[in-house]
Amino acid sequence: MNQKANAITTSGFIGIAAYICTDIVHEVIGHGGAALLAGIDISLLSSVYFKTNPGNYLVSLSGPLANLIFGIVLLTILSFKPSKTNLALLFLTTLMAYNLFWFSGTIVQSALSKTGDWTHAIARLTSDDWVKPLLLIFGILSYWLSIKLSSNRIANLNFGFLQISLRQIMLYAFLFAAVSAYVAGLFYTPDRLGASKEGLMEMVASLPILFLTKMKQKETIQATAKTPWVFYISVFTGYILFCFLLGKGIY
Repeated sequence: MNQKANAITTSGFIGIAAYICTDIVHEVIGHGGAALLAGIDISLLSSVYFKTNPGNYLVSLSGPLANLIFGIVLLTILSFKPSKTNLALLFLTTLMAYNLFWFSGTIVQSALSKTGDWTHAIARLTSDDWVKPLLLIFGILSYWLSIKLSSNRIANLNFGFLQISLRQIMLYAFLFAAVSAYVAGLFYTPDRLGASKEGLMEMVASLPILFLTKMKQKETIQATAKTPWVFYISVFTGYILFCFLLGKGIY
C-alpha cells in the first residue's frame, strides 16, 4: 500500500472507529445505562433507535448527555496529551469532536422537528411555544462552543500525513463514518431505509468538523509511516460485530 492509500485508509478507519464508539456512548451507555439504573425494561436497542416500556424522558436525555460528558472527559484527557502514539491521539481527537457535535445535534434536531431525544422531555415538562425557539438558540450556542473547542484541539495536532492535509484527514474520516452509519442501518430489518437515513442524519451532526478554521498543518511529521494491520483488522471486526448487534437491533 503506497503512502497516499495508507493515509486515506487510516483516516477512514479512524472515522469508522470514532463513529462506532460515539454511537455506543449514546445508545448503550447513555440510553441503555440510564434505563437499567432506573429499572425500566428496554424493548429495543439499535444503532439508531432506543425504546423502553414505559417511556421515560430522563432516559431520553441520557443519550445526548452521555455524549457531552464523554466529550468533556476526552477534552480534559487530551489537554494533557497522555497518548504515546500519534495514531491514538488523532483517533481520540476525532472521537471527542464527534461526541460534542452529537450532543449539539440532538438539541437542534428536537428544536426543528417533532422527534429527537429532547422532544419527550419538553412535552413532559411544558407545552409553552417559546421552548422550541429557546432550545434552538441553546443548540446553536452549543454548536459554537463545540466548534471552538474542537478547532483548538485539532489545531494542536502537529502531525499528519505527507500525502494528504489535516483537513483531508478529517474529510475522509467523516465520509467513511457516514457511509458506515448508513450501512449499519441496513441491518435493521423492520425498516432498513428509515434506519439508514437516521444513521446518516446522526453523522450529519458532525458535519461542522469539515469546516474548522484552524485545521492548518504546521508540520509534516508522519502520524504513522505504515499503519499496523492489527488496527485495520480490529476496526473491521468491531464494525462487523456492531452491524450484527446494534445495527440489527437487540430486542
